[in-house]
Amino acid sequence: MKQEDTFYFNYRPKRMQRRLKQSQMQDFLLEHPRCHCFLVGSGCTIILILVAALTGLGIWALQLQRTPDVQDKIPATETVSNVSAGDKWNKLRQFLCKPHCDNSTGNLKLCPKDWELHENKCYWISRGKQTWTKSRGDCRAQNSELAVLKEQAELNFIQGISNGAQLLWIGLFANSSTHTWLWVDNSPFNNKGLPIIAEAQGSSCAMLKGSKIISESCSAVTKWICQTEALVM
Repeated sequence: MKQEDTFYFNYRPKRMQRRLKQSQMQDFLLEHPRCHCFLVGSGCTIILILVAALTGLGIWALQLQRTPDVQDKIPATETVSNVSAGDKWNKLRQFLCKPHCDNSTGNLKLCPKDWELHENKCYWISRGKQTWTKSRGDCRAQNSELAVLKEQAELNFIQGISNGAQLLWIGLFANSSTHTWLWVDNSPFNNKGLPIIAEAQGSSCAMLKGSKIISESCSAVTKWICQTEALVM
C-alpha cells in the first residue's frame, strides 16, 4: 500500500482573526495603561479640533452673508451725514454773514473779538499807552502788526473808529541810515497818497493824528493800532 501524505493547513476564519487581534489589543492596553490613556486623550483632542473648525466655518459663512447688507448701508449713512453737515455750515454762514459778509463775493470774513473789520483786514485800538517799540511788541504778541496804511480809505476808517481825536502809533518809522520813512513790512512810504508832517530824522516814529501823519520821538507814549488779516471763509 502507498503511504498517504497528510497536510495540515493553518487556516482560521476572518472572524476568528479579528477576535484574536481585539483580544491581543485589549491585553496590551491592560498591561500598558498609559498607552490606553494616551489614545483616549488623542481621540478626544481630535474630535474637539474638528468641532471647533466646523463652528468657525459656520460663523465665517454667516458673516459673509451679512457683510453685503452692511456695506450697502454705509454709503447712504455717509451721504446723509455729509448733507446734514453741509446744511449746518450753510446756515452758520448765513447767520454770521449778516454783519460780516462781503456782499460782492458772499465770503464770510471774521476778526478776533473786539477787533473791527474793514475790507480784508481787522483793526484793534489799545486802551493803554506805550512807546512805539513796546506797542509793536504788543501787536506781535497778538499775531498782528502796527497798522500799515496804504490807502486813504484805511485812514478814513481808522478816523471813524478812533473818533478822529486820538494820537495813535502806526507801523511807520524813520530809517536812521537812509533817513527815509519805512513801513514795518519794509515797504517805502509813499507821501503822495498819505502826506506826513516832518522829515525822517534819527529815532523818529509816526503817529496818526486825525487825518494827518506826524513825526514823534519813538520813546514817547501813546495809544496804538494793530492790524491783521481777516479770516476769509
